[in-house]
Amino acid sequence: MSESLTTDARIGPDAPRRASLWLMTAAMVLIIGLKSHEAPIAGGDWHWLGWPLVAASLLLGRRSSARNWFRTTVLLAYLVVVLFFTRIDGDTGASHVLELVLALGLGILLVPALLAKYWLREPLDYSWFQGRWSWRMWLWLPAGFAIAYGFMWLYFHVLTPLLHHSWPLPLEGDRTGALWRLFWGCNFVGVWDELAFVNFVFVLLLRHFRFVEANLAQAVFFTSFLHEMAFVGWGPVVIYAFALVQGLTYVRTRSLFYIIILHLMIDSILFYMIANRWYPGWGWHPW
Repeated sequence: MSESLTTDARIGPDAPRRASLWLMTAAMVLIIGLKSHEAPIAGGDWHWLGWPLVAASLLLGRRSSARNWFRTTVLLAYLVVVLFFTRIDGDTGASHVLELVLALGLGILLVPALLAKYWLREPLDYSWFQGRWSWRMWLWLPAGFAIAYGFMWLYFHVLTPLLHHSWPLPLEGDRTGALWRLFWGCNFVGVWDELAFVNFVFVLLLRHFRFVEANLAQAVFFTSFLHEMAFVGWGPVVIYAFALVQGLTYVRTRSLFYIIILHLMIDSILFYMIANRWYPGWGWHPW
């Protein structure tokens, strides 16, 4: 990852570029992170405060002397727009799952990848494997799983006891189909999170900003999306910490496959927690 950093990232950003980044980051919070939350001003919708920030970010991005930063801000604005017009929640209905697959899969993964390659002329990394895994990488898998389980248990049972309501499941009749959709939905979103916010947002930001600033910003994008989708209550704190760790892990391992494995391990805990909160004792099995 470090070899892919541009001179702009190594020497530090100019003032318009830094202001452009954090205006777009604030817009992500207002437009996506608070999308379904009522605002005391602006007609009750936070996004009316966010769109001027997007415009200001683009204008400042245009003033930056950095090569490709304006085009990068355009891609970040595109991400915000697509997510705004996508219904983001934990509904496990078949039609909503299909909507997410099309909007998030094609709209956020395929289109930006093509634009990065043919418009920016700087393709996304897609660094799936980087040599053999070290012993520390192997040890972090069970350690990360144990830590995540503790946090998830605390989050679901103590901090936000009604969190499982973010993923509606049937209380009567056959629930097999709904649980299967929840299972695959958790896995799809988990993979998508890493491809969108690490391999897309984070990778682009690392070309213009030093690691700490790029990581802090990508974690806001990461958290805003998941807060709107389901992780309410203490969710932003938990998700923001997780996103920071994932960014750090990606830079150190240079392995997209590794951070996806980590994420899917945690999603297995998420699925287990949701199912057990809806159905205490969890008597459901997928066969």
